[in-house]
Amino acid sequence: MSLRIIVADDHHVVRIGARAVIESSGVGAIVAEATNPDELLQALAAHPCDVLVTDFSMPGSQQADGFPMIGLIRRQYPDLPILMLSAASNLGILRMVASAGVLGLVDKTSSMEELPVAIQTVHRGASYVSQTLRQRVAETGDTRVTEDAPKRPSPRETEVLRLLASGLTVSQIAERLHRGITTISRQKRDAMRKLGLKNDAELFDYLRSARLSS
Repeated sequence: MSLRIIVADDHHVVRIGARAVIESSGVGAIVAEATNPDELLQALAAHPCDVLVTDFSMPGSQQADGFPMIGLIRRQYPDLPILMLSAASNLGILRMVASAGVLGLVDKTSSMEELPVAIQTVHRGASYVSQTLRQRVAETGDTRVTEDAPKRPSPRETEVLRLLASGLTVSQIAERLHRGITTISRQKRDAMRKLGLKNDAELFDYLRSARLSS
């Protein structure tokens, strides 16, 4: 069966490479391309699709990219398998992407020859993580990126992350939320542990990429 595939990425060379690999493999045909979230939503509305292959970060449109974009697509097309092309090295971001309903992760900074197998895998409803990302996970000793149900920060921990992303310090967050500094510090540490983040540099890289700021 030839699958109908939509490819979304703001880099022309990535879209060309993905099309070449996908169509030469015979796994399916590209029915539409998009360069930003607005175009992607238009393409999804106009073209029946079996698998969506999309970048995570595609700035430059009215519709937000990143997690808000993934969440919107999951709500509007709950049965559509999503395969994400990732250049992220932050394991917290990769883990949260997986927990948001993305079935497949392929590292677009290396060879995309895995795309056909990845597309077939997510179309069957199974998860797929490319070899380079698996190696990156293995180097850290943290395998939760590849699990089907990654552990997410609690609502209170997420609230602390959002306030950190807005520029508040732990002391300021404690004052705003009427909690103790020790409590806020613990919630920050617990959120970082669940996300696999080892230090504040990784945390704020995650916050920027996850667009948690208000």
